[in-house]
Amino acid sequence: MGTTLPDRNIFLGGLMKRIIFLFIISLFFMNFFAEKIGYIDSKRIFQEYKGLNDINREVEKELSDWKKKINNLQQQIDSLEKIYNEQKSMLSEELNSRKQKEINDKKDSLNKYIQDIYGEGGRSSTINKQMLKPVVDKINSIIKKIGDDEGYTIILDFADGNILYAKKEIDLTERVIEELNKDFFVPVSVLQRYIVYDFVAEDKETRSEQYHIKLAKSLYQSLKVENKLEPVSINDVNSYLQNMGVTNIENLKPADALSYAFTLNADYCFMGKVKMVSGKIISEVSIYDVKTRRLLKTINKESTSDIDFNNKISEYISEIKLLLKK
Repeated sequence: MGTTLPDRNIFLGGLMKRIIFLFIISLFFMNFFAEKIGYIDSKRIFQEYKGLNDINREVEKELSDWKKKINNLQQQIDSLEKIYNEQKSMLSEELNSRKQKEINDKKDSLNKYIQDIYGEGGRSSTINKQMLKPVVDKINSIIKKIGDDEGYTIILDFADGNILYAKKEIDLTERVIEELNKDFFVPVSVLQRYIVYDFVAEDKETRSEQYHIKLAKSLYQSLKVENKLEPVSINDVNSYLQNMGVTNIENLKPADALSYAFTLNADYCFMGKVKMVSGKIISEVSIYDVKTRRLLKTINKESTSDIDFNNKISEYISEIKLLLKK
């Protein structure tokens, strides 16, 4: 029996499908290689950033303070245990239990503090991210500008470990480093940050006239000193307060406000309140040093009209700027 040959039409149809498939594949690769691709090495960019040492010093300074507190707490526990071990044979059962509870409570407090500092999402990782955020934002901005201006479709990161080979000609790392360091003239440690919490209106008339909002907003906008003093974003502050369950600013205590400001890496924080009494606008602003947890000053003003209130706001700004310069 002879061999049956495939139908000619079926054969030609299969051949055409292969040709079309190869054509589509060739178009894909032509289009792929026509794209403009570059890469950066983010690890090298951070290593060669001129402000990195200042950031590391600031982080280390914070860590040093936390380590000191941990050591102090541990010393207190050691001292209590030593005294307890020397006296326990002479103590009553009730007193024994009380002393053991005191020691255990101290240990729990120490462990909680260590977790708060070094645990997942703790202060040490938070401050690292906060200190590096402006640098990361600047790097991203530089990369985006290069991409937009020069028509790059993709800019990859060599540090991710996904690039096995790339020509040096498409390495943009040096350009990013040069641009990043171009504007570097103020050490990070010199730049200080402040938080202006929402001020409290103590009566309906103040809330209606929004004097408390006007005073807080004016301080937020006017205390900024280029390259020396900058505000923490209002959105960052409000978002953090929300996460901490603070829904009413009237319930925010100074001790909590200082702790939150510390976590948000602020150097100063401002709290205030405004009320109207017999047609007069009575205002108060308290300025706190976050690092030392100290009240620097409380300033009180009394205004008799809207114009006078605006003048008092100017006085607040001048006095606070003078105070922070000391």
